[in-house]
Amino acid sequence: RLSMLSLASPAASGFAPLRGPALLLTELSTVGFDARAYRAKMQKLSAPLRAAARTADRLAATVCMSDTARKALWKPGAVAPSYLDGTLAGDAGFDPLTLTALASKSLPDLLTGGWPSQSQRELIMARMTPTERRAAVAKMREAEIRHARLAMLAAAGWPLSELLQGGRAPSVLNGGLGDGPVPFFLVLAAGAAAYVEYLSEEAANQASGLGPAAPRLAGDFGFDPLGVMAEEGAYRRKELSANELFNGRLAMLAITGFAAQEFLWGTPVVEQTPFFFGR
Repeated sequence: RLSMLSLASPAASGFAPLRGPALLLTELSTVGFDARAYRAKMQKLSAPLRAAARTADRLAATVCMSDTARKALWKPGAVAPSYLDGTLAGDAGFDPLTLTALASKSLPDLLTGGWPSQSQRELIMARMTPTERRAAVAKMREAEIRHARLAMLAAAGWPLSELLQGGRAPSVLNGGLGDGPVPFFLVLAAGAAAYVEYLSEEAANQASGLGPAAPRLAGDFGFDPLGVMAEEGAYRRKELSANELFNGRLAMLAITGFAAQEFLWGTPVVEQTPFFFGR
């Protein structure tokens, strides 16, 4: 008991980590065991360890973002996160909000309040294995390229519909989605997209059943009727895929601008910028 008291004494060697446990043992030996007090003491003693664990998690997230740092192309001086290593076509290292972490979340979970904060998203990425990170990036790239292709069709179809029939194009903000043949066309387009998705999944399943196969590229549905990609090498294919993405990203900005302009000014976009449409 004297040795424990000497360890607990401030004058003893000054080794702080032993002071708390020594005091606890001294109290147990002199007063007796009290379960409630013991739990309170243990929680108090373990608080620094829990804080250290949280700090380690934050440091791990920081290391995840900077262990293989490369320059991001979207902003001067910006650093791309480690999971965007430049292997994908059109990879500019752009993910300032760490939205790739949401690939592991279901849509119902996100809609019902399960949206993680920025620090939580960084921790999610830090705790992923390399295989899980690649899968998350591939899932987000698949979503991006689908939106890009849809936006390219919309950016062409929106002004064409206004040039051919006059007035504003049907949209969520403009209304008119339930008028005339528009609902039928929407159902037809959704059915065609679902059928293409089905064919792609079937082809992937058959290829996996026949043995090891090359990993499927995001957005590759085997649609190349003119053989543009078939005769090109790997470098040129990546370049063509990047060009498709660049045009798709520009189209997403354009279609957002169309919708905002017509909602704010109430006139067709072809009338607001007639010099773009030969007027």
